[in-house]
Amino acid sequence: MAGPVHILDGGGSRRAARVTSNGQLVTAPYAYEQSKYVELAADDTAYNLFGPLVGQQFVITTIVLKADRQVSGVTDADVVIYEADADNTTTATKVLFQTAMVAGEQVQLAGINLLVGVGKFVNAKTSDDDVHCTLLGYYVPKVS
Repeated sequence: MAGPVHILDGGGSRRAARVTSNGQLVTAPYAYEQSKYVELAADDTAYNLFGPLVGQQFVITTIVLKADRQVSGVTDADVVIYEADADNTTTATKVLFQTAMVAGEQVQLAGINLLVGVGKFVNAKTSDDDVHCTLLGYYVPKVS
């Protein structure tokens, strides 16, 4: 016969463990999410969303994109969210998310759990202005 099980942290706070929506067992609160909005207003230009912090990595939880009416009616706007070695480079060391958007289209990815590489910047770029980009996430200690 199974009964209820309670897992408490070993740090003396007697905080009960819980399971996140991603299936992670935690006994301490996560860091609060941070958000950043940028308007991708120029073609093939790097827009920085988050930068690296010493000893930490960034976890992306939500990406929201909206292509406004200025996006060409002839060609799609190619939107790329990527890892980079600097905040002002369009050179991606790793593509995190890429999509093509038409004028008026909105893309929303919620509930993702995407770990950004150690020491990497999170940048965005587009092939056609204006795409509005909001990214949410939080920092965690460096994953070894």
